[in-house]
Amino acid sequence: MASQAFIHRLEIFYWRERNDEVDFVLRKKGSVVAIEVKSNAEKRTEGLDKFRQQFNPTASFVVGDGGIGAEEFLAMDLMKLF
Repeated sequence: MASQAFIHRLEIFYWRERNDEVDFVLRKKGSVVAIEVKSNAEKRTEGLDKFRQQFNPTASFVVGDGGIGAEEFLAMDLMKLF
């Protein structure tokens, strides 16, 4: 993901507000994509929900348990999310 972000000149960062967080936030020319990664039985997505409410991203999703598979995500063209 980081290499695609570099190639496509996407800003990539992490968002946290108190106990709420989003693992990856991608930004390109004002469009924002939020990505939450779940690698265990933890299913909490309150951080992603709060981010959606505050920033109204172009796209947001969970990778791993409860979302798209990690292999599918890693094969994805990130530019299609914008």
